[in-house]
Amino acid sequence: MARGRESSPSNTRDPKRARIDTSTSKYITLPTGDELSAHREQYAQAVPYKYAAIGGLLSDELLEGVVEESRTYGPRGEEGSLPGWGWEQKETDIYKIQQTPDLSSLDPEHLPDETLASLPQLTKLKDALYSQEFRDFVRQVTGCGPLSGKKTDGSVGLYTEGSHLLLHDDSISTRLISYILYLPNSPADAPSTSSASLTPSANGSFLKGWDPAWGGSLELYPVESGEDVGVPGVKRSGKVDVKWGQLVFFEVRPGRSYHSVEEVIVGDGRQRLGVSGWFHRPMEGEQGYEAIDAEKVKQDLSSLAQITSAPTIPFIPYSADPPVGLTPSHISFLAPYLAPSYLTPATLEKLSGQFVEASEIVLHNFLHPDLAAKLKAETESADRRDYPDGSILPAQETGEGDGWVISGPTSKHRYLSLQSATTSTPTIESILNTLLPSEAFRAWLSVVSSLAPTARRTEARRFRRGLDYTLAAGEERSGEARLDVWLGATWWADVQPGTDEDDALADHGGWEAYIAAPDESEDPAVFQSALAKKGSKEEDEPKRNGADEEITDVPVNGAPSASNNSHAEENKEAPVNGKSDPSKTNGPSISLNGTELEFDPDQFSPSDFDSDSEDGDEDDGPLLMQAVSYNKLLLVLRDPGVMRFVKYLSAGAEGSRWDVGGEWAVGIMEAEEDDDE
Repeated sequence: MARGRESSPSNTRDPKRARIDTSTSKYITLPTGDELSAHREQYAQAVPYKYAAIGGLLSDELLEGVVEESRTYGPRGEEGSLPGWGWEQKETDIYKIQQTPDLSSLDPEHLPDETLASLPQLTKLKDALYSQEFRDFVRQVTGCGPLSGKKTDGSVGLYTEGSHLLLHDDSISTRLISYILYLPNSPADAPSTSSASLTPSANGSFLKGWDPAWGGSLELYPVESGEDVGVPGVKRSGKVDVKWGQLVFFEVRPGRSYHSVEEVIVGDGRQRLGVSGWFHRPMEGEQGYEAIDAEKVKQDLSSLAQITSAPTIPFIPYSADPPVGLTPSHISFLAPYLAPSYLTPATLEKLSGQFVEASEIVLHNFLHPDLAAKLKAETESADRRDYPDGSILPAQETGEGDGWVISGPTSKHRYLSLQSATTSTPTIESILNTLLPSEAFRAWLSVVSSLAPTARRTEARRFRRGLDYTLAAGEERSGEARLDVWLGATWWADVQPGTDEDDALADHGGWEAYIAAPDESEDPAVFQSALAKKGSKEEDEPKRNGADEEITDVPVNGAPSASNNSHAEENKEAPVNGKSDPSKTNGPSISLNGTELEFDPDQFSPSDFDSDSEDGDEDDGPLLMQAVSYNKLLLVLRDPGVMRFVKYLSAGAEGSRWDVGGEWAVGIMEAEEDDDE
């Protein structure tokens, strides 16, 4: 039976199965005869690409033992945890999970006897999964070539409330088959649910099973063009729900095997526990080994990168030379848009000095109060309409229409982009299509940045909760610096700086991070965030070359905002390192060449004109972070090689993350020559 769209395969077992009885895989029960043939057929007909989802392959005795054992792991490196083992909280642009070290470390060469003696069930499971019998079964279902018995590549993953894994295709190195074994469980005393049938474990210590409404499903994406390989679509076309003891596996195909893990949205101690990993091609010395043509692989990956590269909004060049200074007509044009204080000579001089020094700046209360009120009302109304009560994980089409379309590809980003006229959000449309392209705003940017804007590409974006994100991307190291200009328009982020509400804005994602580009030895798709490491200490010293462990503190030249003067704090516009609380002062205090300037306190919030450039020398994590914001303009001069991303916005957020802005190509301002005539 072919699997249709949004369907989950049956977990029904045929009684005619062959139980393997060996010292390493006695816990395996494999399908035979007609049932095996049925699995082959289902695999071949599955959409959007071939995959299998089969339950009952491994004994409950073993699987329950693995769950019991997992409750003894503890945080890796902390007192009381197993030496060399335990949970590591990991958060990057692409995922947020807890994970153990690799299963290959379950060996006397890597772990002390004390630790191995505490992990007998997991060791048995690893041996069963990578046994000859089990690998032969996977080959029979998928029709793939030989699989390595030497190369073990997997880990135990723990998804709890807020955990997620964004779209990817798993195509790294010699991976051939990807798998996930589901072990979902809840505490024995967890609240009952009417929509899920949970079964007590043999000793009654936990409940087995999962409710699809809790999230965590495996999402499968088609190729957008319908071709065999290409860019992934912006909406999933298949979904595999989490079921106890079910094994899902599929062939890893670059540019084809796109998948993600839906956010887990339930608490109450419930765990989407699983063992996941890959079967690899045979290693040298194993039967079926074939040497890999490294040059061909490099060429294939280069071609695939071109096929799947994200289409970008083209730069629109200005038709005239950059204006020099703000004219009265410029100020008259900007007056309905910008707060009055941002148009005074004293303020502009101060902004320019701050930006030249730090190459990044945040301006609070940027819009004219009347315009800001309209913007807030419109975006809040749209969210109230699209997120009805009780709807936690939104539908994929949420927010589409009225000028807003989904922008992809999902391998790079997903959010709603304003592409045409809108009746529900006219203020953000006016900022996008009238203010940002204007010569007046160009002149204002030139004055503030001391740079000459030569071209622009702008966009209004809506990041829907439970759906949207961008992955790390940026200019090539050989490229040119860009001036990023983004106005935060998120209505629910309208809170007082320095308050608990302000501190909580980053709790549900949606923050933007600037990061140093990885070394060639690192995986450019994965970066460790400062939030993931906040308050934690690793057992060992940081691994400078571990792609999934650290962001390396590679200094870049030029813009301090993303280079030698930056640090890893969250840039929520509150002084750190023992400085005074700005909420208890009379307003921002910024000097230019030693001279203090005065401001109208009604036009500014505490900590206006903040930058991260003076807050210390922390050497790990993002170069700059900006929490979701309302009516704040962020200007950053981004160096070549510096990457950025907007973290996935959790379903637990109050509403969407809204912003409008873009990036400007810039040149150096030429000083005016004195006219001696």
